Amino acid sequence: MTEDETTILLIEDNEGDARLIEEMIQMKGSLLDDSSQLSPNISLVHEERLGDGLDTLEAEPVDIILLDLMLPDSSGEETLDSVLAQTDEEPIVLLTGLNDREFGVNAVQRGAQDYLVKGEIDGELLVRTMRYAMERKKNEQELARRTEQLAILNQILEHDIRNDMNVVHGTGQLLREQVSDADHEELLDRMLDNSEHVVELTETVSTLLETITGDQDPNLEPVDAGRVLESEVRKIRTSHGDATVVVDGEIPDATVQANNMLSSVFSNLLNNAVQHNDAEEPTIEVGVEDRGETIAISIADDGPGVPDAQKETIFGRGEQGLDSSGTGIGLYLVDTLVSQYGGSVRVEDNDPRGAVFVVELVAL
Repeated sequence: MTEDETTILLIEDNEGDARLIEEMIQMKGSLLDDSSQLSPNISLVHEERLGDGLDTLEAEPVDIILLDLMLPDSSGEETLDSVLAQTDEEPIVLLTGLNDREFGVNAVQRGAQDYLVKGEIDGELLVRTMRYAMERKKNEQELARRTEQLAILNQILEHDIRNDMNVVHGTGQLLREQVSDADHEELLDRMLDNSEHVVELTETVSTLLETITGDQDPNLEPVDAGRVLESEVRKIRTSHGDATVVVDGEIPDATVQANNMLSSVFSNLLNNAVQHNDAEEPTIEVGVEDRGETIAISIADDGPGVPDAQKETIFGRGEQGLDSSGTGIGLYLVDTLVSQYGGSVRVEDNDPRGAVFVVELVAL
């Protein structure tokens, strides 16, 4: 196979069908890459039995596999499973009979890229299906590669950076008892604050990476948002003694559609309300409202507020992503999680100053 050659492996026992497919590819092959060549550089390898096709796959690289489901030595699911067991690198387009549409759909879910029904194929449909299958497979492989890299980064964050910073923070606390000079105490306090911030940041990034690299459709379940919020309010009161956290009435039971990462939504919003507040003694107001189909949780602060121009980009939405002028990766995580839950998050102006972050979640 030359560098610019596209090699197609056709596993088809019907000689007439194989010849027709070959003619279609020769006539419309330029559509594989929008080439203007009259004679596209395509190599077609034809095998009539599954065993011979698997031998070819082992012996030489191919770009795409056209696979008939009904072969002399294999049929149905076994045919696809045998190919998938040998390789997951090449895209597979199934050639099915008129009565195999349902299996064609199931086969795509099992690992094939697409399927075509014999008798309903023309040259353009065949070649475009092949092209899109190759592009999708390439994108899948790139996504898998990046997901693996993110998983490695997450491991580094959890086991290296966070552990080392916990050691730094613990050592600093031991030194506090031995430092009496005021200037040195101030420097030590600054180091402790910064190391604690790094630990919190690694935890946020780790949660975000788990969310990104996890299933696209996370397993959602009934979660009592009221109890989760109550727990996070207690934590923020303990960790930020200079802040006043006021709850509007009692936090009610509020069952919503979410998962165990809901606590990260509330902890990031509460920490954001304190850490990005310019008041010497910040005041945070928390409220929960049952709106029937949704539960609205509001977290209001008395800080500098959010300009109108940043009310969308603060969550890292749109083309700017994490390069937006927002206040950090925590809000991007909040937006990502809430979107996965089928809910929404927005920021409004507080009165007389500050911001109100409102999270609406699907009520159950």
